[in-house]
Amino acid sequence: MKRLLTIILMTGVLGLATAQISTGGSVDVNFGSDMKPQGTGSWNFEYQFLSIASAGIKLAGQTDFEHKFAVTPTVFARLYPFSGAFAEINMGGKFNWQEKVFSKHFTMGGSVGWRISSGRTYIEPKINFDYAFGAKDPFSWSGGVGAGYSF
Repeated sequence: MKRLLTIILMTGVLGLATAQISTGGSVDVNFGSDMKPQGTGSWNFEYQFLSIASAGIKLAGQTDFEHKFAVTPTVFARLYPFSGAFAEINMGGKFNWQEKVFSKHFTMGGSVGWRISSGRTYIEPKINFDYAFGAKDPFSWSGGVGAGYSF
């Protein structure tokens, strides 16, 4: 039991030693179930507690610049299995204003991409997938690029 406790404590200390905080944003082109392109921008805050795992929050805004606007706050978890590649899962809410009608939905989704770091800055080409439960246009996917800074 003492050995197990020692291993758990050492893993926690090593995890804190490798911890870093990142913040950044992204710009994406989003396609919903109707395949009409929309602009998406987001800001995220990420805490990487192990070299292969992180968690964070994200706030995204989406619009077609005519009739539709959505805000999506989410929480996410990421795995970095090797050399910058990442897989992310997220969940949160989606608040839609479409043609003067307001709706809100629970969302779940994911992303895959590649973090390319140079010192403390990074860029991330990525592909996102989301599903808004109960929405008129529930499925969306997007592709884009993010950039940020790690502390």
